Order: sequence, then C-alpha cells, then structure tokens
Amino acid sequence: MKLLGRFSVTKGYEHWKSVFDAHAPAREEAGITTVFTGMQADDPSIVHVCLEVDSFEGIQEFMQKPENAQVIQEAGVIVETQVMTPIIE
Repeated sequence: MKLLGRFSVTKGYEHWKSVFDAHAPAREEAGITTVFTGMQADDPSIVHVCLEVDSFEGIQEFMQKPENAQVIQEAGVIVETQVMTPIIE
C-alpha cells in the first residue's frame, strides 16, 4: 500500500531532507520504500511524502520506536501536524 504524508517542519525542507535521506537504511530494513518527497510550492515549511509500506500499522510502529522518533524530532518535524493517508489501488 502507498501512504501519503503531509507535515510541517521547523528547520526547512533541505534540513529535513538530509536527515530523511540519512535514515534511509533503517526505513528500507523495515520494508518502507520512498516513492517521492517534496515541499509544498506555496509553503516550503510543508513537506509531502509518498511511501510504499506493508501496512499502516507497520509504519506507525516504526515511527514510534524511540530511535526513529528521535530522528523525526531531529529533522524538525512538527509531529502534531502529521497527516498520513493510506492509498490503495
């Protein structure tokens, strides 16, 4: 299944993207594939992602692990703004 995500960041898209890219091996090990990332055209503090995941529950577990939650925080993600939408074909 694909998962569309939208959230705000405090440290800018470039900072978020560099932290996100550095964390790719952990996502890949968890079975999470990045389809695309980008910033909103009219507001660069809003990030959009599309991920391929095995399940919505699996990505939730991944994000809640302390080591992954710390990376999310370091990337500047405002967790309260996260909206994740599961997409199926």
